[in-house]
Amino acid sequence: MERKFANLLSYITHPLLMPVLGLLIISNSGTYAADMDHRFTQFIYLSVFIFTLLLPAGMIPLFLYSGLAKNIHFSEKRERLVPFYITLVFYLAAYFLIKKLPVSSVYQKFLFASCISILFLLAISYFYKISAHMVGWGGIVGLVLTLSLRFDADLMLYLVTAILLTGFTGFARLKMNAHTPWQVYLGFLVGFL
Repeated sequence: MERKFANLLSYITHPLLMPVLGLLIISNSGTYAADMDHRFTQFIYLSVFIFTLLLPAGMIPLFLYSGLAKNIHFSEKRERLVPFYITLVFYLAAYFLIKKLPVSSVYQKFLFASCISILFLLAISYFYKISAHMVGWGGIVGLVLTLSLRFDADLMLYLVTAILLTGFTGFARLKMNAHTPWQVYLGFLVGFL
């Protein structure tokens, strides 16, 4: 039962969801960064959804069919490299697209930080397997904390929720034997920084 719950939780808290979640947090933060020209709102969310979730996830059947991955979890360290490269390209495309729009630089900086996180994840993956889930959640916790401190905003509910979801996600990854505790901790640290 716990393993099924952990598996479900791993899907629900998947790292590809983090850019869209981050944009939602920024736009609902109550800070000036949340002010977005409503003409661009749907375009931004749709673009980020397509480039950071739909396209990378859509590549998974290709990886499985071509033999680049044995299963959907990319369990082996080397299986993760090509998907991370492709994800980085899609994240960069989303960043450059948003960069051209007249929106708060906070959105752009968050997407740039997401690209940097994928780049570090990719570089570390050549030598050591770390948790991409925790990189994503570390980034979300870092985003909420930064917004709270930089804009003096009361985001305690977001922060507590993000920390709890980070803990549940870490538990799920450990319960599924997908990572060791150090891989989980290092993943969170990379994302947070």
